[in-house]
Amino acid sequence: MTQFTEQEIADEAHRIWLAERKPEGRAESHWHQAIENLKARSNLPAESASAAAGERMPSEKIASEL
Repeated sequence: MTQFTEQEIADEAHRIWLAERKPEGRAESHWHQAIENLKARSNLPAESASAAAGERMPSEKIASEL
């Protein structure tokens, strides 16, 4: 099973943030979108990818990663 590291998710979330012209207050949304993007690229079933991707990371941690 492919697992996503926090760094992979953070990098993808950062790319999304840049693409959206650096909006304020969207860190959590970008984090979840990054996970979805990575899942789609890896073709993992939603259940296994959710656990591997760390979807339950607290918002404060997400914001500090960006």
